[in-house]
Amino acid sequence: MGLFGGYQNPGPGINPYAPKKKPFFRYWELLWRNFGKLISLNLIYTLLHAPLFLSLIVYNETNNKLTSLMTIFLLIVQFLIEGATMAGCSRVLRLIVLDKAFFLGEEFKKGFKQNFGAGLAFWSLDAVVLASVLAGHWVYPQLAEQSGNKAAFIPYGISIAVALILLFMNYYIMPLQTATTLKKRAILKNAFMLAGLSLKQCLLTTVCSALMLGIMIFLVLFHSYFMFLLAFFPAAFIGFLAMFMHYPVIQKFVINPYYEESGEENPEAEPEVPEEDRVFTDRGGSEEPVQKQKSKKGKIIS
Repeated sequence: MGLFGGYQNPGPGINPYAPKKKPFFRYWELLWRNFGKLISLNLIYTLLHAPLFLSLIVYNETNNKLTSLMTIFLLIVQFLIEGATMAGCSRVLRLIVLDKAFFLGEEFKKGFKQNFGAGLAFWSLDAVVLASVLAGHWVYPQLAEQSGNKAAFIPYGISIAVALILLFMNYYIMPLQTATTLKKRAILKNAFMLAGLSLKQCLLTTVCSALMLGIMIFLVLFHSYFMFLLAFFPAAFIGFLAMFMHYPVIQKFVINPYYEESGEENPEAEPEVPEEDRVFTDRGGSEEPVQKQKSKKGKIIS
């Protein structure tokens, strides 16, 4: 700062053409730089789940003719906005990973409104598969026990495998929806292919996400006062991890090939300025300290 030192003294500077850091260090750099935005995004995510929380309160704390009706109504409202909420979060998280400047509220609103229909469609697919797995978890073991035939566990295993594949696809569905103009069928097809091409990243994301959720569950079970942390953690941080891990895969196999084939300028590519076209060269971090020279008194001409 100019108040505490001379502006003539060279500082370390930032070289805009320096190579990117390795993913591990870049992850923590982006996380720390955007920590406040992630907290704010988690707050928005929590507020948009108010119908779900209210439905639980109504169901547990009231007992009248309207209890069931109000609970179902609130759950329907939550169902309708769930997909759009994830789309809004996905748009914001993508910009964070790309290290772009943006207004969080404005970008979330755009993602929410522009992808409401698509978000509802994709979330409906998730809900159907999730309901099937939960039903299978209750039905298939009972069938195996009653019939004494272990073959009943085969469709149970298939349903779990389908749910796992869909989970991996979800790491790509919303980012593709918010970053491209692909149709829904093409998005599902690309998400399936990308999940197959990045099984290592999918498994790592799943394990780390489960660890974050485990920490949250442990704290809540330890003391109910930790429930307030849900407003700040872990939804946005899990989303950031998934976007950081999987958006580079989308860039590599979907976005970059499109712009290379079309010949259009890729807005997500790193700018490369040729040396001869630069007006000046930023030599941040490479300049030498200025040596102060003692002034010599000269003759005064009167």
